[in-house]
Amino acid sequence: MTDTRQRATQLDRLLRPDEARAIVLANVGPLAPEQVPLEQAGERVLVYPLIADVSLPPFPAATMDGFAVIHDDPASQRRVLGSGFAGDDPSVTVVPGTAAKIMTGAPVPSGADAVVPVENTATSDGIMTILQPRVGSGENIRPIGADLRQGDRLIEAGTLLGPAEVGLLASLGHAQALVGRRPRVAIISTGNELVPPGETPGPGQIRDSNRFSLAVAARRAGAVVVVNRHIRDEEDELRAGIQAALEAADVVLTSGGVSKGERD
Repeated sequence: MTDTRQRATQLDRLLRPDEARAIVLANVGPLAPEQVPLEQAGERVLVYPLIADVSLPPFPAATMDGFAVIHDDPASQRRVLGSGFAGDDPSVTVVPGTAAKIMTGAPVPSGADAVVPVENTATSDGIMTILQPRVGSGENIRPIGADLRQGDRLIEAGTLLGPAEVGLLASLGHAQALVGRRPRVAIISTGNELVPPGETPGPGQIRDSNRFSLAVAARRAGAVVVVNRHIRDEEDELRAGIQAALEAADVVLTSGGVSKGERD
């Protein structure tokens, strides 16, 4: 009874914005999540934390077009075994005195531990000569897990998904994402004095504007506007219109009728 009396007293005066916000937040909760295709997941809120279940890249990959070699191979010239392209499964093994032609992003073949850029080589009749003074171990190779490692916590639950986050989901094999459902919002402006924007107001009338601004604000906040209408200051019309809006939407926003007049 005390809470009811305090609430009545609180609502009998003009509320400060922080008070009004507190009342709203005390009476709302998360909507049930939904699965959406990844191409529709942008600007949605991820429900679960994203934890890497694999390391990326999953294989040592070349970062330059060139030749996969053994870095401390003393041979001055090396026989070219074949070519490796991005997406290929390497079928050769590099041994001393050999090299494998390789393209950026391709898996480094077994036995090789460095990649020499093609511009630092000369090739003739299937023989490759290295022109740079020395080759370092791991040179121009992106090792397993260079981008992310299995078990890494990549995105926290509650994160608004942008381009980078959606890319991470895709790279880890998520064709769908579990996200919070967009709230359905109904917007109602009230008042006998309102006319549509395209009409010329008569005596004592003004153009209806608030509900259009509210619709843009609601969509910008991530909502789906399912009702956007004007209702006259007639109790039966208002009651029926608000009831219908409550049945169609998760949130009903009204503009007008907030003072203490006879029709408010």
